[in-house]
Amino acid sequence: MFVLQNPFFWAFIGMFGLLAGTAAVSGTKFGRYAPLGFIIVMICDLARVMLVLPVCVQPRFEIGYWNWIVGGIIVAAATVFAIPAFSVKWWAAPDEHTALRTTGLYGVVRNPIYLADVLFSLGLAIMFRSIIGVALIPLWWAGFLFVILIEEKSLEHELGQPYRDYVQRVKGRIIPGLPI
Repeated sequence: MFVLQNPFFWAFIGMFGLLAGTAAVSGTKFGRYAPLGFIIVMICDLARVMLVLPVCVQPRFEIGYWNWIVGGIIVAAATVFAIPAFSVKWWAAPDEHTALRTTGLYGVVRNPIYLADVLFSLGLAIMFRSIIGVALIPLWWAGFLFVILIEEKSLEHELGQPYRDYVQRVKGRIIPGLPI
């Protein structure tokens, strides 16, 4: 039972899920199994939620009730960025039927779902005052950037010139306007 209370266990599961998710949506034969990709992504997300909850013993910061206000605002922003994700099959590798979305939030940032995921993790970490959760945000961001670099190769291969034109027009991978 102690292992389930360890935030580093959940961080390991989250990072493993992120890397396994990369394989599941990479465009390889393994990446053609959408249900598997969806399950792996959900495990990764569950792990990042579990590691910030009070059940995990860890140092916590205290900013009074502001942690709920600031964290709630960040989670709300994450929700705004997550909504466009449901217009694409984010849980499966691209194929000849993949439609390139370039409008709305996709006209500002190429991966609003990953931005939403990072913001959601940050918001929850602040809400539950998790020092470890906040400290892991750069690691999640780097993990998503790794996933994006692999996904971009698949998208360029499947969608060709329209995708290359889109990349030239919309620079932000995760952070609007920044090509990082």
